[in-house]
Amino acid sequence: MNRLKGMLEQNGVFSNLVVLFAILCFFVLVLSPITALITAANPSSVNIMKVSQLILSIGIFIVPPFILAYLCSKSPLTYIHLNEKTRWSDAGYVVLFMLLIIPFVNLLGDMNQQLVLPKFLSGLESSIKSMEEQANKLVEQMLKVHSLSALLFNVFLIAILPALGEELFFRGALIRILQNWKGVKMAIWITAFIFSTIHFEFYGFVPRLLMGAFFGYLLLWSGNLWLPILAHFINNVIAVLFYYLKYNGFKLPDIDAIGTGNTLWVGVASGAISILGFYLLKRRFRLPDEKIVNS
Repeated sequence: MNRLKGMLEQNGVFSNLVVLFAILCFFVLVLSPITALITAANPSSVNIMKVSQLILSIGIFIVPPFILAYLCSKSPLTYIHLNEKTRWSDAGYVVLFMLLIIPFVNLLGDMNQQLVLPKFLSGLESSIKSMEEQANKLVEQMLKVHSLSALLFNVFLIAILPALGEELFFRGALIRILQNWKGVKMAIWITAFIFSTIHFEFYGFVPRLLMGAFFGYLLLWSGNLWLPILAHFINNVIAVLFYYLKYNGFKLPDIDAIGTGNTLWVGVASGAISILGFYLLKRRFRLPDEKIVNS
């Protein structure tokens, strides 16, 4: 195995992209029949769907970046920026930023939902809305739990795994490859676009695109993938905890509506805070734009 370590170190952008997606396709081909068999036992079972998602999340998003890093570098953890130590103060600033931007993200999502496709695409628009409604119902089913153990499993499945896996794949592996093609900032936006697209949510595309770009810039400034992972986790875990409380008798406002409608002013204020916070976070880390490229 040691002979494989770093064997692709001198490969170009296209070669490494092919390797990454070949690894991805391998795991998709291996794991898809397995999850199909598991789901076939009881297609309507939410718990079985969760097990299938668990398998796919680990196999598709977490394992391939580690394999790529092992093949492309003699220091795999450095390659995907997991070698940096995270200061508690840095983590605190990131958590605070993610909490403060919730209304602004909701406002962007609400504006995104107002988009109307041209009349000749009305059939496509209806299909998109129908698919997204079905997806939202499925997510609600997964979030609707009543025991502490089920909550903890949801935190692991819906908050921890996606944050770790998607950041490893998109910011850890894909940005690392693409930065050698068009530069790191272009790599951040290309990756953010792909990141938002693969979620197949047209009416949530814009906020997810900007969120993905923020995760990329956070990596650029800090050189530390743990901070985008933390930011992504906070974004996910808030929804998990909110819906757990909501489904267990707590009367809470709709978290997705804060910053819209009657609370539009909160969304606007959150937007101003987001811009300021973005600038302050960049200043806090004070790393050159070449940090990712040269590390």
